[in-house]
Amino acid sequence: RKQPPGIEIFTSTQSVIAGQKVLTIEGRECKFPFRWVGTLYHQCVTSSPGIRWCSLTNNFDRDMEWGYCRPQPHHSNTVFNIISEQSLCRPNPCKNGGMCMAVHYRRLFECVCPDAFTGAKCELKKCYEPLHLRYYNIGEAWGRIHLRNVEQCVCSSDGMSCMRARYRECFSNPCENEGTCRVIETTGKAVCACRPGYRGPYCSISPEENCYKDSGAEYRGTTNVTLSGAPCLPWSSDLMYNELSVDTVHDASLRGLGDHAFCRNPDNDKKPWCYTMNNGVISWEYCDIPSCLSALSSRKAPAPTSPPTPAPIRKPNCGKRHPKRVSRGRILGGTPAMSGAHPWMAALYINEEFCAGTLVAGCWVVSAAHCFNRNPLLSKIRVVLGQHVFNDSGSTTQTYGVEKYMFYDLYNQFSPTVHDIALVKLKKVDGRCAHKNKFVRPICLPDKSMTFPDYTCCTISGWGHIQERGDTYSSLREGTVKLIPHEKCSSDEVYGSEVREGMLCAGSSSCVDACQ
Repeated sequence: RKQPPGIEIFTSTQSVIAGQKVLTIEGRECKFPFRWVGTLYHQCVTSSPGIRWCSLTNNFDRDMEWGYCRPQPHHSNTVFNIISEQSLCRPNPCKNGGMCMAVHYRRLFECVCPDAFTGAKCELKKCYEPLHLRYYNIGEAWGRIHLRNVEQCVCSSDGMSCMRARYRECFSNPCENEGTCRVIETTGKAVCACRPGYRGPYCSISPEENCYKDSGAEYRGTTNVTLSGAPCLPWSSDLMYNELSVDTVHDASLRGLGDHAFCRNPDNDKKPWCYTMNNGVISWEYCDIPSCLSALSSRKAPAPTSPPTPAPIRKPNCGKRHPKRVSRGRILGGTPAMSGAHPWMAALYINEEFCAGTLVAGCWVVSAAHCFNRNPLLSKIRVVLGQHVFNDSGSTTQTYGVEKYMFYDLYNQFSPTVHDIALVKLKKVDGRCAHKNKFVRPICLPDKSMTFPDYTCCTISGWGHIQERGDTYSSLREGTVKLIPHEKCSSDEVYGSEVREGMLCAGSSSCVDACQ
């Protein structure tokens, strides 16, 4: 089984006793939470009543292993039905500073533990290895060179224990920054002795580095929080798939990536950043690290005043996107887009119908005119900006009513494919429309004279169906299409007279296609 049978979150009134596993009809255990299209799910999902499925690993996007969920008994006469979701976390059952999260519709809670603890209730203490600057789980083993001794260590519930190990010379040295390498004979794994000022399994971390130079591509410090204070995800996280990670980046170690959650800049962005988890969706932020240049200037004496200089012309604050993804090649229906990758996308809910649009200015959205063929009432139209999952208004979204919509002068609803364009004006909230941020930003409109060569590969995005004649929507997806020459597309054997002047023709030759 490679394709899941549905995309909607299961929202029935099932009640599961705390601690009880959810099994598939084959008796295999569902893994919660699991990643699907870049989002974490804590319960079975479904496409039709009574048909539910779950992932058999924590990363469905990568492993594609799933099964149908076994029906759960309804505990209508038990105390579990009386307990509210909020009371599951009051008082907090998670120990050692763990954060309690109630899992909807399963009458369960989950504990998000600090780095130093693990276990269902964060009751177990991990082992900290100061030479590697990381915690090891109970049962994990690792090697190290400590006080010139090569040792093999293991973490248990009683703490860390290390014993001297037999070793041999390394054929090649993976240790960075002139570290010394040895190979433990029993495991065949290399261990490093680092020079002063360096840490990590391969001496790649510099704990004393507290600012970044230039773009921060060479930053190897230990900051692991973003500008908003969110903790970073490890670059080796099992939840990663399309993201830049240890498994997807060429020469990952040379770019500073490893089994850690420290801020890095593997794609040569403007400053170090990291992935975060935002309401169950993998996102990213810049990190709270000062530039060495700004840190140096702040320590200098103030310079003498000089005549004011004209302010530089600001570049337009539009059209900027940071995909932070790696290409997975051609996939039918495109690939799941990362939250914030297309910040100009607008979701239009018109009565019971759905259309997409593009934010082109603070209060204006461009959409398809045929979406408004039934002349819907303004009160029946809702526009959501910053949305990632279809019909899910999370913390990144902004919702607006509509002040008016207008068609192009030559649009005719009896020829809906011609001049199929509409402008939608948003109704202001507290005196303004779109609040620009990482998830909401208008696209840059091209110059009137701008043209694109034939066979240019362009990016498309939307919440459309992921298969032909589909009837359900999904999380935001992205793909690419090539621009087909007008004379080829308008030939009699293709679209003929259906393709008019002023239209763009795009196809799937070597690129991912839309469903229509």
